[in-house]
Amino acid sequence: MTESLLNLNKEQAKILIKIAKKSIESRFSKSDETKMLLDSINDPVLNSPGLAFVTINQKVGERLELRGCIGFVEAIAPLKEIVAKAAAEAAFGDPRFPPLKEWELNSIEIEITILSKPEKFNVYNRREVLNQITLGKHGLLIRKGITHSGLLLPQVPIEYSWDAETFLAQTCIKAGLMPYCWLDENTDIYRFEGVVIKEENDDVKIGL
Repeated sequence: MTESLLNLNKEQAKILIKIAKKSIESRFSKSDETKMLLDSINDPVLNSPGLAFVTINQKVGERLELRGCIGFVEAIAPLKEIVAKAAAEAAFGDPRFPPLKEWELNSIEIEITILSKPEKFNVYNRREVLNQITLGKHGLLIRKGITHSGLLLPQVPIEYSWDAETFLAQTCIKAGLMPYCWLDENTDIYRFEGVVIKEENDDVKIGL
């Protein structure tokens, strides 16, 4: 089913955006609308276990600024529920930002990234990893021990024009480690693929 999750059609993408928005809005209305919406969805793809991140961007003049981003890399629930939970956490639980206020609803845009299961690199020469990362296709997850973990989505190196080595270094930094930590054999490096769903006026766009 993972392959299906990375090949969502536009109707499925619209449903996921609707779920994310409803999950945020219902916190203010204190209603059961999110649960009702989730219960009404019978799509087998959206009902299968999935991994997802939800990013909230806020319009500031002519640009967008990050307002929250939370996700899950364990397939612990159906994709529709993962998106609902990630959206609520991105809006109200991202420790980098204060909880979203109701008046901000009209100034935010939702972006959802559906992830494949992370695949661990097993290489003898750590620098071989550089040749196994396709920018714009792969996201990175770095873990060291039980206290350090950092993830960057596939769209991030494209947005910042990073090369593969910078992408690895920035993921190390995200994990709270030194930028060259990926060269340490005690550091676990994973790659995953992702499909991005963005709000676009009254429609949705699938892809970077």
